[in-house]
Amino acid sequence: MTRRKRALGAGLCVTALLLAGCTGSLGHEEEEDSGSPAPSGGVARGIDMPGAPQYHRLVRLTNSQWASSVQVVLNLAAPSALSDGFEKPVAGTTDFTNNEHLLSINQRSWGDYQSAAEELAEEVTASDEALADVYPGTDAAGFIETVGRRAYRRPLTDAEVAGYTALFETGAAMSGTKSTFAKGAQLVIRTMLQSPHFLYRTELGEARKPLDGYEIAAKLSLWLRNAAPDDELLDKASTLTTPEAIAKVAESMLEEPAAAKSMRYFHRELLHFDRYATISKLGVPSYNESLNAEYEESAYLFFEKIFTERLGVKEILTSTTGFVGPGMASLYGLQPSGRDMVERDLGPDRVGFFSQLPYLTLNALNDESDSIHRGVSINLDVLCTPLGAPAPNIPPVPPLEPGQTNRQRITRLTSACGGSCHNELINPVGFAFEHFDGMGQYRDEENGGLPIDSSGVYSFSEGAKPFADAGELMHHMAEGEQAHLCYAKKLASFALQRDVVPADLPLVETLAKVSRGASGSVKEMMLELVKNEAFRTRVGGPL
Repeated sequence: MTRRKRALGAGLCVTALLLAGCTGSLGHEEEEDSGSPAPSGGVARGIDMPGAPQYHRLVRLTNSQWASSVQVVLNLAAPSALSDGFEKPVAGTTDFTNNEHLLSINQRSWGDYQSAAEELAEEVTASDEALADVYPGTDAAGFIETVGRRAYRRPLTDAEVAGYTALFETGAAMSGTKSTFAKGAQLVIRTMLQSPHFLYRTELGEARKPLDGYEIAAKLSLWLRNAAPDDELLDKASTLTTPEAIAKVAESMLEEPAAAKSMRYFHRELLHFDRYATISKLGVPSYNESLNAEYEESAYLFFEKIFTERLGVKEILTSTTGFVGPGMASLYGLQPSGRDMVERDLGPDRVGFFSQLPYLTLNALNDESDSIHRGVSINLDVLCTPLGAPAPNIPPVPPLEPGQTNRQRITRLTSACGGSCHNELINPVGFAFEHFDGMGQYRDEENGGLPIDSSGVYSFSEGAKPFADAGELMHHMAEGEQAHLCYAKKLASFALQRDVVPADLPLVETLAKVSRGASGSVKEMMLELVKNEAFRTRVGGPL
C-alpha cells in the first residue's frame, strides 16, 4: 500500500494484526553508522524514515527538468511543451515525484524522448536564422563544443568531439533544402538530446568522494532552477570544489525567480496542493466551486512568502497572516479587498497555515470538521510520525447524534482500536482544530449549542505536551524539535531525489538545528544542505 493511501486510510481502527505497526512509539531509535548507506528506512529521533534508497549514480531528468533543460541547451524562449505528453510518474508512491525510484526509462518514455528530440532538432534548424539563436557561428567545431557542453553539462571529451564531428559531416552531406551547416547541426542535436549524458544527471566518482564541479553545477541547477546549468554557471563549475564556493553560488541562485518556482513545486507535493481543485461540498450554502482556485493560490502565496522573505518552519506554524481572495474574505469574517489575493491579518485564532481556510476546508466533510484526516495529515506530513498501516476495511463515520459532539463521535468510533495511534497521535491533533467547521469558519459551539473542547495532550518525540487549542499545539510544534526534523527530512529528500533514512540522521539534525535557530529560514537550511557531504559527495550505489 502506498504512503499516500496510508495517509488517506490511516484514520480509522486498525486490526489486531496490523496494530503492531501502529504503536505510536516515538523512541530515539538510531542506526549505527557503518560507513555505508543503510539499505532501508526506519524510525530515528521519533520521525518516520521509511523507504529504500538506491543511491543511483545516474538519475534521469524529470519531465519538467527535461523541458527546462531543452530550453537551456537550445536557447529557446520557453521550456518545451513536448514534455506535456510524456509518461507521468505514479504520484503517492514516494514523498516526491522527483524521487529516483520513479525515474526509470521504459519503451514508452524512450519513444517520447526520441520523437521529441527529432521534432526539436527540426524546429531549431528550420532556417539559418532559427539556428543562429542556438549558436551564432557557422563553424561545426564551435557548435559541437558549445551545444555539447550545455547538453552534457560538462565539456565534451576529445573522443566525443570526434564522434560528433563525424556525425555532423554525415548530416551535412544529406540531401535537402537546408544549408549544409543546418543539416549537420540537425543530426547532432537529435543525437545529443537522446544521449544518456543529457537524459541523466550523473554522480560517477568513487564512493564517499566529492562530486566534480560540473556534477555539482548540474545538481544545484536542476534543484534550484529545475533546469540544466547555463553557460555562466558552467563557466564557474571548475571552482565548485569547496563547501564555501558551492554555498556562495547557491546563495545567489536562491534569489532567482526560478528558485521560488522550484520551492513552489516542493510545497505543492509536500502538502498536496493539487487536491484543492478536487474540493466538493454537498448541501453547504457558503461553498462555491470558485473558492477552490482561491484556496490553491492562497496556499502557494503563503509558502512563497515564507521562502522569499527568509522565513521558516516557525512562521509556517505560527504566522497569523494569510492570503485572502474575494470569496474567502467573508468566511474569515473580513471585508473583501477587491478581486486580488491580499495578505491580511487573520486574527489570534488563526495560528499558522493549518488554521487557515485552504487546509481546513480540504480536510473536512461537507460542513463538518474531519478530525481524523486533519490529525493524520499533520502527523504524516508535518511531524513525520510513524502511524503504521490502516485497517483493510474502514467503517464510515456515522452521523452525529443529538447531544453529541464530533469529538465524542470520533472517540467512540476509534476507541475499539485500543492502540496509541488514535488515542495519543491522530485524535489529539485532529481535535485541536474542532473550533473550525467544514468550511474552516471559527465557532465556539456545535450541534445545537454544545461547547467545543479542543484541548489535548500530544506525545512529541521529546515528550508529551498539553495544549488548550490548535494555537497552543502549533506553538509547541514550532518550539520543539519534531516538526523541524520532519521538514528537514522532506527538504533533503526533495533536494537529493531519494528516500531519506536513519543513516541520514546527521544531515537531518544539522538542517533542523538551523531551522530552530534565531532566524531559521528555509533558505538557510538549503544553504546548509548544499555544504553538507550528503549533497557534495557520491554516497553510494552501483553503476
